[in-house]
Amino acid sequence: MTDEDDSLSRRRKALSADQQALLARRVRAASQHLQRPAIPRRAGDEPQPLSFAQQRLWFLHRLDPASSFYNISESIRLRSLLDVEALTAALRQLVARHEALRTSFAEHDGEPRQTVHAPGPLALHVDDLRGVPGEQREAEMRRRARDEARRPFDLARPPLLRALLLRLDEREHVLVLTTHHLVCDGWSLGILVRELTALYAAARRGVAGELPQLAVQYADFAAWEQGADRAGQLDAELKYWREQLADLPVLQLPTDRPRPAVRSFAGDVRTRALSPALLRGLQRLAAGSEATLFMVLLAAWGALLHRYTGQRDFAVGSPIAGRNLVELEPVVGFFVNTLALRIDLAGDPSFAELLRRVRATATAAYAHQELPFERLVQALHPERSASHQPVCQVVFALQNAPLPPLQLADLETELLAVHDGTAKFELLLSMREVDGGLAAAVEFSTDLFDGPRIERMLGHLEQLLTAAVAEPARRVSQMPLLTAEERHRLLVAWNAQGGDGAPELLQRGFEAQARRTPDATAAVFGAARLTYAELDRRANRLAHQLRALGVGPDVRVGICMRRSLELPVAVLAALKAGGAFVPLDPSYPPERLAVILEEARPRVLLTQTELAERWRGGPAEVVALDPGWRPDDAWPDVAPDTGVVPGNLAYVIYTSGSTGRPKGIAMSHVPIANLIQWHTATTTLPHGGATLQFASLNFDVSFQELFATWALGGSVHLITEEQRRDPDALLRLIADQRIERLFLPMVMLQSLAEAACARGPLPASVREVFAGGEPLQISRQVQQMYAAIGGALHNHYGPSECHVVTDCTLQGDPSTWPALPPIGRPLPNLRLYLLDGRMQPVPIGVAGELFIGGIVLARGYLDRPDITAERFVPDPFGPRPGGRLYRTGDFARYLPDGALEFLGRIDHQVKIRGFRIELVEIEAALGEHPAVADCAVLVREDRPGDKRLVAYVASAAEPAAAELRAFLRAKLPEYMVPAAFVCMRALPVDPNGKTDRRALAGLALGQVEVDRSDVPQTEAERRVAAIWCELLGLDQVGAHDNFFDLGGHSLLVPKLQRALQDAFGREVAAAELFQYTTVAALADHLRDAPVAAEAGHERAEAREAASRRNQALRERRRGARG
Repeated sequence: MTDEDDSLSRRRKALSADQQALLARRVRAASQHLQRPAIPRRAGDEPQPLSFAQQRLWFLHRLDPASSFYNISESIRLRSLLDVEALTAALRQLVARHEALRTSFAEHDGEPRQTVHAPGPLALHVDDLRGVPGEQREAEMRRRARDEARRPFDLARPPLLRALLLRLDEREHVLVLTTHHLVCDGWSLGILVRELTALYAAARRGVAGELPQLAVQYADFAAWEQGADRAGQLDAELKYWREQLADLPVLQLPTDRPRPAVRSFAGDVRTRALSPALLRGLQRLAAGSEATLFMVLLAAWGALLHRYTGQRDFAVGSPIAGRNLVELEPVVGFFVNTLALRIDLAGDPSFAELLRRVRATATAAYAHQELPFERLVQALHPERSASHQPVCQVVFALQNAPLPPLQLADLETELLAVHDGTAKFELLLSMREVDGGLAAAVEFSTDLFDGPRIERMLGHLEQLLTAAVAEPARRVSQMPLLTAEERHRLLVAWNAQGGDGAPELLQRGFEAQARRTPDATAAVFGAARLTYAELDRRANRLAHQLRALGVGPDVRVGICMRRSLELPVAVLAALKAGGAFVPLDPSYPPERLAVILEEARPRVLLTQTELAERWRGGPAEVVALDPGWRPDDAWPDVAPDTGVVPGNLAYVIYTSGSTGRPKGIAMSHVPIANLIQWHTATTTLPHGGATLQFASLNFDVSFQELFATWALGGSVHLITEEQRRDPDALLRLIADQRIERLFLPMVMLQSLAEAACARGPLPASVREVFAGGEPLQISRQVQQMYAAIGGALHNHYGPSECHVVTDCTLQGDPSTWPALPPIGRPLPNLRLYLLDGRMQPVPIGVAGELFIGGIVLARGYLDRPDITAERFVPDPFGPRPGGRLYRTGDFARYLPDGALEFLGRIDHQVKIRGFRIELVEIEAALGEHPAVADCAVLVREDRPGDKRLVAYVASAAEPAAAELRAFLRAKLPEYMVPAAFVCMRALPVDPNGKTDRRALAGLALGQVEVDRSDVPQTEAERRVAAIWCELLGLDQVGAHDNFFDLGGHSLLVPKLQRALQDAFGREVAAAELFQYTTVAALADHLRDAPVAAEAGHERAEAREAASRRNQALRERRRGARG
């Protein structure tokens, strides 16, 4: 090695990681430049093709020509005396120097073209704000600057540069420069600022500005890029990117509101300053990892996105200058390209390992950076949607080449932050070094996000960056994300609910009430009723009989009875005997009841004569309690002394198991007694009121109905099975018996609301309604019902393993209630945690699995230690060691006010074509259709690999599938619209009144008709299909095929527009083609448009020509295989 080599080596090692990376790129670019010819200058002024990057923006402009979301604007404050004439002259010279600024765009023969025009005048508009009062002047200046930035360009009329000067006083102005992204990018802004500085100084001196001659202009680059030689060079790049991004999932961020069917590009921005100390730490981490600052920041951004979404595989876009040729560096134009950097978090890596992966990905991407992003999108055929950006939904940019200062002679200048109110991506994080630290800014879509969420997100990014510097070897999943204040709020403050004393035995509350109001009515069934004293006496005598048969603490008593006044007697007697009752629904199949009896092993079985025979000869002692039954007078009237305590079992209730075998939830008195205490403290019915006993004894809500009523001296009104299933009969009974409180599952609440709307309002006696068991939806009928009666609607949530754990009370004007209300806040004496897959708390607004702790947990599953250990896990956050948590298997998230929003079962989350879908969101939207009484959405895979959404609709009107599909398309993205709709009179329900999804899933294929032929059926579908075949060179397409899946891309959209306009005789916007991407969807949308006879004739000829071309192509292929 020579001394010169050694010196170069030492100097290279002294560079920072960023500088070394830049040097490597410059050397590589120079090498490439030497190996290929320079860009030739074009001859003549004829219209030129657009570059690939311009094609993408031209298409986006066509989606919404009146939009300004691809304007680029900078506002610069100028202090001291300004020479307006010199500034005007400098701006005009800029436009004359750079052809891109005096270029227009239009279609020629169906293809977009750009035309360079001769230099012309550029007007510098001056708005004088000196007449605005001083205290309002700054705000008015910012408003006008923002309005100017939002004013759209007419791309057919150059120049595409506007200059507005806002005069605040004689010595202070603000210059607003606005251009369109089609002709400018961030690098170009730096060129404009530098050259404006030089040209203004020359104009002040009265001389012409002297700037180096440009070797090429942007239109030269565009023509060269579209040339055949250049296309061949990109093939190797395309091969790399196809492999790198194969099977790339869509990044689906948690949002503050449902994703719209078509994004609006409305946006806002939030900022955060990161300290110089943190920046120095990040730079040390980068240097020690042989990485750049960009790579460290990208790794942290990827880690944050992973923690927000749970996804381990996604892409983040990153803009790159796209000026690998030296002659392009001084040219104004749209060169910037987007690299899709795939983030890999498989295997729960440490941050150091993630950084190594990001470094490898970024380095390889830089080596293949010349492929235009639009070519990549065309090649990948990602699922296209008007609600999503393709490939990259989130972008990261490190602004390591900030704008140079604008130094206009002796003027003092300041760059102003004036956001234009748009967002090009869902999230765009940009960072730059400022005053020794880092300035972070997130531009976000206001269609999806609120500002406070983004502010929290920036705080979480800072936490991750700090943790990465402190401990890069720590796993990403374990890195602290929350601030200390957030963590305290989520784990402690929002769980601070103290109760009113220790819960007591359930029967004790009833017994105390029987002593206070012995003659009050406790239970009603038809014309028969029992007072508190009568019910207490009968239950006591039966309890003594049960004691004689061996019932005591934790001994089970089976109850298999039809509805009658003997049912509450049996429940109370089992508890008074110290035992735990086991509900056995007589409507269950004998095989299931036999399994439950085998598992529960009750000592005694309380039943009725008509049911008793099936139990004779079993291990349990059978006692029949027929209607009119009276206990033996030989047994005492007082309650037996059992020694039972609140920790003993109150009941064992059986629910479906994942293996198909039911599992028994062993529940002590404590959880239900805690719930009853909350009811008595919060009810608006001070004397208990009249409560409808609707729930099956197999459903834990029945215990609320009974004991919450008895604790305050109210009456429980039992009903027949026929009345439970007949909303009209139920409505009459509520009126006749002046029912004041209802506990109903969502299905029956909706049915009752429909009956009330059709046949008269719900009686005004009803003051409290509690909905639970499945997600509450505020339908139009529920709103109408409540508008008539007032009162409160409580949304309850709680798994059977804990009973009710949250409450959300809806009051006031029902029209203001959300369609999917939150499940509310925790009840006293329990704790709720939302945790990720590594048992770490998730931030506000981020989905996590709901875990429940406190005194409300069941013991577990009876004699099933394996699944008990699986579902009841140690509590790492509780106030005392040894605590447990129940993992619900439900997704939820915290709203900013501390209320919980239910997001559905983890096993109900589905993915279709790369998109994660919440079925409840589709159900809520479909439920808003006036003809839909109830609905459920399932995923069917009747053909292997072909997952489809199927909507089951309960409706008397039986709306057409096309009508329902069109209704949903106005509300939801295309990928969330079901492929099939099945109408029925009513959805099946299980014995607890919940929608029976298993029954729906079990319907035979013919009943659902989801596997019908995919051949286009209607004339409109056939016309659309024929056009697609012609454009895509295909023989046939299916009714549910997606245009972009078949090879369509944005450059074909203008041709598709024209063909559809010819065939249907109406204008078709580009946005419509991204919203309705299948043959059936587009045909439904266009079906009412007339067909011009001439267009139809031309289309037939075109179909024949396409058929002949395809036949010739097949013959050539056969010959080639020959």
